[in-house]
Amino acid sequence: MPAPTRTSLTPPRLASLPVERSQLEYSSRSLVFAEDGPRILRAWGTPERPWVVAVEARGERWTVEAWGADPPQARQAVRELFSLDHALPEFYRLVRREPTLAGTERRFRCLRLPRDASVYESLLYAIIGQQLSVRAALSIQRRLFDRTASVLTAGRVEVPSVPPPAALTRLGADGLRATGLSGAKCRAILDLAAAGPRGPDRDPELARLPLDDAIERLVALRGVGRWTAENALLRGTGRTDVFVAGDLGIRVALAENGVLPRHATEQAARAWAEAWYPGWGSYATLYLWRKLVADRRTVAG
Repeated sequence: MPAPTRTSLTPPRLASLPVERSQLEYSSRSLVFAEDGPRILRAWGTPERPWVVAVEARGERWTVEAWGADPPQARQAVRELFSLDHALPEFYRLVRREPTLAGTERRFRCLRLPRDASVYESLLYAIIGQQLSVRAALSIQRRLFDRTASVLTAGRVEVPSVPPPAALTRLGADGLRATGLSGAKCRAILDLAAAGPRGPDRDPELARLPLDDAIERLVALRGVGRWTAENALLRGTGRTDVFVAGDLGIRVALAENGVLPRHATEQAARAWAEAWYPGWGSYATLYLWRKLVADRRTVAG
């Protein structure tokens, strides 16, 4: 890759990169983070033309490098990757009024939604992860990366990059099945690849449409239901209003915190989020997931 461009930015007060680093297991599903000393490297850009951005916290400034992009693009990538433009204090004001997440604004302070570079990328990972444990999905993703050779080299560091549609098409159904994917998921992934740049997953309006309209556009794709569409919108658009009410982890978290029984409807879970976190369902989802993981680790310890 070409020599990197270098720039810097001043993040908002509630955006400590060292804190973010310790809480990034939520992002590890995507297999696109690589570490090189104090830096975090991430593949960014379109699926067809990816590039690499690296960020490192140095005092009150973050240093940013990019291989294949200019400084404004690099700074914008970091802002999107860490959702730096989200008004996190507004979410924390809601948290302090609601008993389930109260205290998480201190416990997980500065945690922001880690983004994917595109809805295509988020959809691919969401399809792979359907009805699988995180560990099983990660294993399949690793094999998919290996078989498509989806890796970029930046500063002598190899950074995984989401397989572009052409690579998935070349792999075909047999190659996808060899990674451990079911036949239905193979067909869904090949349809996603065939949609190309004109597919509903590339629609720039997905970040601005009413949520139900954005979900409807994505569920038009084969193998994409509401859970998959919501996960893709959560990670791929920067929307703050996506509460993934049908997610098993969310339902477990709500049940264990006495909010709703496990057998409650998705509508009931969604109503809880809308009542307490209007416009902030994405962060309610993130902090519930993070709280569930942290609580279980505490109990195990």
